[in-house]
Amino acid sequence: RHSIPNLRLMVCLLTFWLQCSLNAIASEVAAPVGESTLVLGQAILTRADGYRVPVLRGARVHVGDRISTSSGGHVHIKFIDGALLSVRPNSSLLIEQYDYDPSMPEGSAVKLNLEEGVARTISGDAAKGAKENFRLNTPVAAIGVRGTDFAVGASASTTRALVNEGTIVIAPFSDSCTTAGTGPCATGALELSRDTFQLASLQSNELAP
Repeated sequence: RHSIPNLRLMVCLLTFWLQCSLNAIASEVAAPVGESTLVLGQAILTRADGYRVPVLRGARVHVGDRISTSSGGHVHIKFIDGALLSVRPNSSLLIEQYDYDPSMPEGSAVKLNLEEGVARTISGDAAKGAKENFRLNTPVAAIGVRGTDFAVGASASTTRALVNEGTIVIAPFSDSCTTAGTGPCATGALELSRDTFQLASLQSNELAP
């Protein structure tokens, strides 16, 4: 005679296995790096896995998220280190990296990618603690900071930047300044501060701003 498994025991084992699996998945989900504090008009948040949701006030953002705004869209994000980011209309910005530990801000690393449009960023403790590890990329330029408040406009062929407070370093991509790098680049770089009262501009075919 074949023994019949205890159905209740099988259900308990299956429930235990499912709970362990869910706990493992939950532990792998990265903690948010910021949240939206203001949303005007239409904006879409695209997760790293391609899942798309409308951006609502209070929405949590993670590394790998892309914020895309419509012609009337405007999103403000506050990051875990106190940094502020404003994504203006008709813009697309990707959060590539955001490593920050309040107990060790000097070990921070932040990388943003403004694919198109306009964004304004005000540095938080991560950029202040590790300026050499902050980078904002556009299609044609790498921008590093000295602890600052600045705005950038980007298209496929042009980057423009204006400093409201502090200093930025803007440089074209080259063999020594790649999109994979971190921090400010030195080759062909221009240092721009509020005191210069100038707008920096860089075209895709130029060797320096």
